[in-house]
Amino acid sequence: MAKILLINPTLGDLYEKAKVKSSVPNYFPLNLLMVATPLIEKKHQVKLLDLNLYPDIDKAVINELNTFSPDYVGLTFTTPQYSQILHLSSLIKDNLSSVTIVVGGPHITTHYMESLKESKIDIAVLGEGDFKFLEIIETKQKRDIKGIAYREGNQILVNARDCYLTNLDIIPFPAIELININDYKLPYTYCRKNPVFPIESSRGCVYGCVYCNKNIFGRTFRAKSTERFIQDLKKIVELDYKEVHILDDGFTTDMDRAKKICHEIINNKLSLLLNCPNGIRADRVDLELLKLMKKAGFYSLSFGVESGSQKILNNIDKNLKLEDVRRAFKLCRKIGIETIAFFMLGLPGEIEEDIKTTIKFAKKLNPDIAKFDIMVPLPSTPIYDDWKKRGYIVSSNWDDYGFHKGKKIYNHPSLSWSVIKKNLDLAYRSFYFSPRFIIRRLGKSIKKGELFKDIKTFLKTKW
Repeated sequence: MAKILLINPTLGDLYEKAKVKSSVPNYFPLNLLMVATPLIEKKHQVKLLDLNLYPDIDKAVINELNTFSPDYVGLTFTTPQYSQILHLSSLIKDNLSSVTIVVGGPHITTHYMESLKESKIDIAVLGEGDFKFLEIIETKQKRDIKGIAYREGNQILVNARDCYLTNLDIIPFPAIELININDYKLPYTYCRKNPVFPIESSRGCVYGCVYCNKNIFGRTFRAKSTERFIQDLKKIVELDYKEVHILDDGFTTDMDRAKKICHEIINNKLSLLLNCPNGIRADRVDLELLKLMKKAGFYSLSFGVESGSQKILNNIDKNLKLEDVRRAFKLCRKIGIETIAFFMLGLPGEIEEDIKTTIKFAKKLNPDIAKFDIMVPLPSTPIYDDWKKRGYIVSSNWDDYGFHKGKKIYNHPSLSWSVIKKNLDLAYRSFYFSPRFIIRRLGKSIKKGELFKDIKTFLKTKW
């Protein structure tokens, strides 16, 4: 049987310049634990090393290589973690040359050639990797494995992409036994009760926003059956988790399915707090659904609003109407569900007047929390491909592509970088220093007994 070490790279400086660093989420690595389960079921020996838990990541990696001596090391990463992966792959090979390094994730799925050339990675998993690691271990010839790129002597070969999983019910429950539940505590601004269990109920987004990367899950909505998802929630309750965060791209894409899930949560009397922190669409909720969600335990919903200008929403192919946004937030307030609104600055076609419109819209929308970020054109997205072709992209350093880093990645066609950054600061100050927000937040803070926590968070925020 093989010995596999799964490594979760540190978020490191990704949140170094975040406005509210004390509100950064600290989830356990759900993707790696899902990869681990099929390996464990086949009696392979698996260990998890989450580098977010160690101050000295090199020391942690070397110690694990020496004590565990794995046959395989698995890593996953996003674009702004690229240089960290280059470093880790060299560190691993320098200390254990015989090991096979397998890497997956959205960046390497698109840039597998560059990643393999510049690193000591042996195999790149392209697309979904739930069962791919097991297949790599148990298949003799790499050429027989769909959905990988790999080294063959001095060559880099790539096999045809595998099909998307059509039945998500076959994905096993994450190998939660590999972690210590006490290592993962989310800040009070991100949850109501710890510990929090992140989970997915569906994959894929059918919409085509120009800034969104679809190279892992695609544009086809695929979902676990209601019965399977309820089984997952029951296990989570048995494990003594108090809150569940559903990390789907669009939990309410199929509204009838979402309603059925809520009915089953209620009927099974599952005592859980529920949240959709990744965001749902404002046009995929109605009064009936929101009432059911509230009754089932959903206390907060996040919405990707992006802009307060209909013109800009049309430019980014959001396929969303501002009246639907207003309606969704009004219904949530009526029912008593907290709301978080996500906005982006620097979107295509935007001028400073559009940003001012977005700030005004955010204040009028009056969500419980508003998050503003500068648009980052991630590789393999339509906006990246378009702006790269037009010569607007000015940074080829993938480490710059973090949402909270504020690095200049592109020359915006109609906005200077200084204007974008100035308005980002203005957006936060304008929203959070408005009398309307302060009065409402003070009332909630006093009612929930979180006044001193809120004051402390406010003082730590980069205004």
